[in-house]
Amino acid sequence: MEEKTLFVDVILTLHLPSSFRYRVPRVLNDKIAVGQMVVVQFGRKKIYSAIVVNITEEVPKTYTAKYILDIIDLSPIVTQNQITFFSWIASYYVAYIGDVLSAALPSSFRLKSETILQISPYFLGDISLLDQEEQQIFLLVSQKGKANISDLQDIFSQQKLLSIIANLIKKDVLITDEELKNIYTSKKESCIRLCEPYSSNEKERKTLFEKLDSKPGYASQNKVMLTFFSLMQGNRIVKISDLIEKKCSNSSIQTLIKKGVLEKYEIEVSRLKELLATKQVNEIILNQEQLLAYNQILEHWQEYPVSLLYGVTGSGKTEVYIKLIDHVIRQGGQVLYLIPEIAITSQLIQRLEKYFGNRIGVYNSKYSIMERAEVWQRCKTEDKQKRFNIILGSRSAVFLPFKDLQLVIIDEQHDASFKQSEPVPHYNGKDAAMYLAKLFNAKTLLASATPSVESFYLAQEGKYQLLKLEHRYSKTLLPEIFIADIKEYSKQRAMYGIFTKMLYDAINECLENKKQVIIFQNRRGFAPRIKCNICGYEAKCPNCDVSLVLHKHTHNLVCHYCGYSMEVLSACPQCHSHSLRTVGIGTEKIEEELGIYFPKARVSRMDIDSTRQKDAYTKIIKDFASGETDILTGTQIVTKGLDFDNVGLVGVVDADALLHYPDFRAYERAFQTLTQVSGRAGRRNQRGKVVIQTYDPYNQILRDVCEHDYFRMYSSQITDRKRLNFPPFCKMIKITLQYKDREQLKNKSLQYALRLKEIFGSRMFGPQEPTIARIRNLYHQEIWLKIENKISYSLSKTRLREWNEEFLAQKENSSLRIYIDVDPV
Repeated sequence: MEEKTLFVDVILTLHLPSSFRYRVPRVLNDKIAVGQMVVVQFGRKKIYSAIVVNITEEVPKTYTAKYILDIIDLSPIVTQNQITFFSWIASYYVAYIGDVLSAALPSSFRLKSETILQISPYFLGDISLLDQEEQQIFLLVSQKGKANISDLQDIFSQQKLLSIIANLIKKDVLITDEELKNIYTSKKESCIRLCEPYSSNEKERKTLFEKLDSKPGYASQNKVMLTFFSLMQGNRIVKISDLIEKKCSNSSIQTLIKKGVLEKYEIEVSRLKELLATKQVNEIILNQEQLLAYNQILEHWQEYPVSLLYGVTGSGKTEVYIKLIDHVIRQGGQVLYLIPEIAITSQLIQRLEKYFGNRIGVYNSKYSIMERAEVWQRCKTEDKQKRFNIILGSRSAVFLPFKDLQLVIIDEQHDASFKQSEPVPHYNGKDAAMYLAKLFNAKTLLASATPSVESFYLAQEGKYQLLKLEHRYSKTLLPEIFIADIKEYSKQRAMYGIFTKMLYDAINECLENKKQVIIFQNRRGFAPRIKCNICGYEAKCPNCDVSLVLHKHTHNLVCHYCGYSMEVLSACPQCHSHSLRTVGIGTEKIEEELGIYFPKARVSRMDIDSTRQKDAYTKIIKDFASGETDILTGTQIVTKGLDFDNVGLVGVVDADALLHYPDFRAYERAFQTLTQVSGRAGRRNQRGKVVIQTYDPYNQILRDVCEHDYFRMYSSQITDRKRLNFPPFCKMIKITLQYKDREQLKNKSLQYALRLKEIFGSRMFGPQEPTIARIRNLYHQEIWLKIENKISYSLSKTRLREWNEEFLAQKENSSLRIYIDVDPV
């Protein structure tokens, strides 16, 4: 019987819009499967890893298919549900499927000719454990120091090369350049055991000890053996590191290995932080309000696939989540628990592991490449003892290969951090997670103290089940909020640096009462601008249309858009005067002034600059939670979901940047941010206090915040949006065109917009320059589309995609960049 000729459609992790068809060598017909990673040649010489998304017998009609070169891993690394999900992301967000796959896969799965390889710093140097081909690659990379995969293509056949390299990466022998930036812990441990005949013959062991004991020169080796047998009690695995900890000589260990007394071998260990093996708390007790919400969710599980839990800050939403997670796990299902901010992770893990032990996996950008790869594998494994039942993560966790997803929890669902801004695709983790839940027929729970206007509208319309927790779990009242008018305090000369007398006195009172303080300012650095009093010169970024931000700790002026930095100026470069002054307030300046006015207080700062290292969040939060820190200042990180027992006061240094932002969501965002940060105060027993400093004390937003009136904010916003036709009454798409020349960009944008006008008519707005017109030496023009709900959104995006491809295909536009942001936030 003639064997079938099979073809596969594969997706490469490149900026490519579609899959490509390759022929399967007949020897691989019985091994090929959807979801596998294979090696393919793309272009003349380049080789890449790719994912199989379809197997067919249909021959390509317009070209001769190349053969796939090899299968890297016989076990599929992605599931059919993931392939469907990736396709949806590409379609909904008008993105290339190759970019989606690149965003989804850990980089250890994304091998290509350009990948740079180095010897892993955790490789123990024993190449005898490698086969001949692996040894050859090891020696070549070792001699070069680093090597491109393409450097090795002249020596090894393309059919085998990526497979061998993938195995060496799995064995922790090689590491890619991306991984070098993210190393955390080793995956292998070197251990020792007795060789024959000493392992099975007691007489031989006795003879060995007599020999070692009789000669003074063998004292060090004798100590190794005695320590080894001591550690071996109870069939324990003995690691070389354990012996060295017991002051055994490494050279003596190696000598005993060479003599054939001991044998070295490796065991695989997890890179992930070990959680409690078993749960410590058996049951969680809900109050009446929580129990009602929990029961309503269970009763309407199928009727309402999506539920919105509106709960004031401190109302105990997390306890409801835990109860629901427990319900799902008892049924053998998996849970995806999405959070907007990595800083929340450490507190949540501590709470969750008490109930669920080590069944929790964490997935976010602070974890190393190889740690994320391990979470990936443990999420999809068939071994239920090793599989993670709960994944706690940021937006990228939606890409994991779930096997039996039954519940998706999206905490702080209003948060804009769920939206991916860079790089493409510009997906929204919240909306993507809701579609993922739909794929699995799973339940979605959205939750927030300040739900997004769009979500609350859908709940009011009956599309989502609406649940409410309107009282704090501890029965403590919501914090009392005061407005401090900076103008008035300045006139009265009642300012203490950047603090009004009201805030200064409140901090003093709080510290005297042994309570803690949180100070919020949504600007990092010391000062947003440096200006000359004489000539008006302002330090600007040479690559972007923004001011350079002073970072006093590093003594640099930094651009927060492109990363450009320069040393702090000692004199004005324009008029050479020494009259440079700082304008505005950043978290570094707040930290400094807190040290001046409250010298006895222990102050800590939490922003992007102070939390670049992996465990920095955990340490800062742990110190504050344990009372080691009196005052914590920070950016929006401190507003999100953190739960502290002893916070008596929250201070907002300058609310005006939130109040006057040019965006139709500005009112909503300001209310959400101020309400969320206010909610950190007084969460246990005693009512908290909040002081908000502003130049605009009569602003309606502040009134709604002071009165904790979400419903009034929502009512005013939904009325305005209906009148002006903004979401949720329409869908919006932002199109950004970028080019190196400003005038040429204006002309190209007008040409692009003319055709869009023909397609979309009055639904198109622009082109126009955004507030920041130049970033990284590229000028920007923006075009906005408003698509009414009654118009087909998918058809509109299809027509947009077609025109986009047609326009970029024109030779004169080939260097133009066009980014499409669907549902911008």
